[in-house]
Amino acid sequence: MNIDEYAREGCTRVEGAFLDWVHPLTTALDRINAAFDAGETPIPAQPSPVQNPPSRHLTGQGGIQLRNCMPLDPIFADWARTSPAAALVGTLMQADHTALWMDASFIKQGRDPDAATPWHNDVCTFPFTGNHLPSLWIALTDVAEDNAPMLTLTGSNHDPHRYHSPLSRQDITLPGYRPWSELEARTAAPNAPIRTWPARAGDALLIHPKTIHASLPRTTTHPGRRIAFTTRWIGSDVIWNPDALSAPIPHLASRLTPGAPPPESLFPILWQKQPPAAGAAGPRPHISG
Repeated sequence: MNIDEYAREGCTRVEGAFLDWVHPLTTALDRINAAFDAGETPIPAQPSPVQNPPSRHLTGQGGIQLRNCMPLDPIFADWARTSPAAALVGTLMQADHTALWMDASFIKQGRDPDAATPWHNDVCTFPFTGNHLPSLWIALTDVAEDNAPMLTLTGSNHDPHRYHSPLSRQDITLPGYRPWSELEARTAAPNAPIRTWPARAGDALLIHPKTIHASLPRTTTHPGRRIAFTTRWIGSDVIWNPDALSAPIPHLASRLTPGAPPPESLFPILWQKQPPAAGAAGPRPHISG
């Protein structure tokens, strides 16, 4: 079952869950990317209270990352509200409820190795702590093994520590963090338990926040693209717990209390686990794939 695989390995694939959303999500991302290409900086009509402003980042020749762009197009709000995303995330990670946090989308074309996503995990710079902080990665194109599929280091979701990210301050160290070089050494080891995740358009991966993951470069001679839409979610065990190595989100920091869960006023609950009926054990959720 996907629930058991996610708990054991730190990643699982659900096939075809978002097939109906491939075209609308791709169209929205292309509109946003075209605005950046035109030299514009898109400004949302209603800025998100929990994300930094929209931005675009280029990696190598042919790699594009779009961050925090969901407020720029109403299709994303429709997706969050009406797609199976919130229920799928909550069920797989066995949370009591789920809320949406942020987004990042990846467009890769060409064959430049520098456009591949390097090994990392997501929680290393998060100002939150908890196990219910996964990434939902949705393939908007077919992702064969020659089209930059995702890789994971199986079982790294059970690590008891964080890694000191090269994106964080390097002039300090904090207890509970391990050097980034250890993460890189683990993935380079000859016996590293690395799993490759090919996908079809509409498939989804749920990735635990501690799971070490990357993508391969595109090696296909096909002239198309590899597109993935990802979102970060917050579940019922998450608390606000920033430190000096967390990525700053200035307007959010002033609204949250360290050690407390994020309030529903900022992170509206999109799915809630239904309690079993009185006197009934209730069925265990089952998601196949």
